[in-house]
Amino acid sequence: MLRRELISEVANTIIDLKLHHPIRVAISGITASGKTTLANELAEELRRRKREVVRTSIDNFHNPRAIRYRQGKDSAIGYYEDAHDYQAFKEKLLIPLGEDGDRQYQTVSLDLEKDAYVNPEQLLATDDTIFIVDGTFLFKKELIHLFDYKIFVQTDFELARNRGAKRETIAFGSYESAEAMFINRYHAASSLYLKEHNPQDNADIVINNNDVGSPYFL
Repeated sequence: MLRRELISEVANTIIDLKLHHPIRVAISGITASGKTTLANELAEELRRRKREVVRTSIDNFHNPRAIRYRQGKDSAIGYYEDAHDYQAFKEKLLIPLGEDGDRQYQTVSLDLEKDAYVNPEQLLATDDTIFIVDGTFLFKKELIHLFDYKIFVQTDFELARNRGAKRETIAFGSYESAEAMFINRYHAASSLYLKEHNPQDNADIVINNNDVGSPYFL
């Protein structure tokens, strides 16, 4: 299936959801599976159809450095357990958008560069707003019930590792260093996620993204 056709079909499904509160769409998958790109394209398609869209990520809700790296910078279990502030993510974004929420939300809780908590002015969502949220571990059991539509992006580990290592080559100094970080930290953590939470089985749809030009539904 051509990518634009798949994006259009997903947008159709989301628009057809009949809720009395903002729609919270989650896009999950292993690191470098293509979550962010898909989320951006889906948001663009929905905006093209004149829908109000808020695009954000769990990566705006990191824990501070002292917590993120307390088990070691290279630790897979550390990344899996400590990277994100799930309490802030739920209380500041997801819960307020639910059926009994007050619709007041914020899309960030930590300035990653400054390693400092932030408390921006709260925004107010309308019941017609669509939130597109991406993140590796979004379908953990403590989060999954807070989303209204769940998309899992399935990509083979080797392909994702190659894409991710190319993307992070400058940040890590070389392709080999970036690849090692994916193997030992990011994808080792992703393997724990797949084993413990079965995100594919809990998604509303699963998209195979091995061929980015021709993804398809599973």
